[in-house]
Amino acid sequence: MEQTLQDIAAYLDGQLIGDGTIRIRGINSLDAAQDGELTFAEDLKHLAKVKHSLASAVIVLPTMKELGGKAGISVANPKLAFALALELFYPQTAVAPGVHPSAVIGRNVALGEGASIRANAVVGDGVRIGRETIIESGVHLGDGVIIGDHSFVGPNVVMYRQTHIGNRVRIHGGSVLGGDGFGYVFHKERYVKVPQVGNVVIEDDVEIGCNVCVDRATIGSTIIKRGTKIDNLVQIAHNDFIGEHVMISGQCGLSGSVTVGNYVVMGGRTGIVDHVDVGERAQIGAASVVTKSVAPGDVVWGYPARNIRQTKREMALLARLPAILKRLTKKKTVRVGAE
Repeated sequence: MEQTLQDIAAYLDGQLIGDGTIRIRGINSLDAAQDGELTFAEDLKHLAKVKHSLASAVIVLPTMKELGGKAGISVANPKLAFALALELFYPQTAVAPGVHPSAVIGRNVALGEGASIRANAVVGDGVRIGRETIIESGVHLGDGVIIGDHSFVGPNVVMYRQTHIGNRVRIHGGSVLGGDGFGYVFHKERYVKVPQVGNVVIEDDVEIGCNVCVDRATIGSTIIKRGTKIDNLVQIAHNDFIGEHVMISGQCGLSGSVTVGNYVVMGGRTGIVDHVDVGERAQIGAASVVTKSVAPGDVVWGYPARNIRQTKREMALLARLPAILKRLTKKKTVRVGAE
């Protein structure tokens, strides 16, 4: 599809710069964009690249007025506008509503208007699926699962019994929600399983990447609040509580009964031990191991995780140890010779 730059500017609620009749046929990065494509520049640091880019037009900040003769669109947040432009040019492929003949549907299943169940999906008894929600091929939904409106469940996702999913939730392929939590009691030289009788609750506008595991609660619910985004290969253990609009990067692992406040950001491969609280708007650096609670707004990093300024000071001192040891050894040698 093609759009005039003027139409795109109106769609993005931006200010047109230059010729609005230019026709845009696609979107690309600043380095790779060609004639007929639209790109974006986040800040003034990219202004030189803008002027040398082959793109026909650029989305920029209002402060970036001189674009080397190029046309553009000025907006308050170029990266957000770029994302919206991608949605405009590459809309999701429409999926036909209805149930594929190969799907297995249990008793008392309720399907909302426009819902779609693809090939070889298995839907248990008493499941409720909301309006225009897509259940992809190979999905298994256990008894009593509830999924809201306009959600997407990717191929081969498994939801165990009584898992509750909100509206506009996206769960990508291979993820497992509601598997048993890792709970055992050691008794008479063996481990006795603690029954996991709770469930998983995912609120609205959550996105869960590929191959994520969210364990059911021992008692009660493992909860992920609205707006949270979870990357691939993440483990959320039993009875965890994840707040609103949290960002969890790939390969993070949360032990049981962890509480994460709103707007927390976790770098990749973060590990959190059980019964730890992470305060609202805290940030955890990549590959950190959190062994004790983190205060709201704190930035921590390291193994074990501690305030990032402290960690950097300690690392700087550690780097100086060889030189310090060399000086101390030299002084000792001089003293011995003097005697």
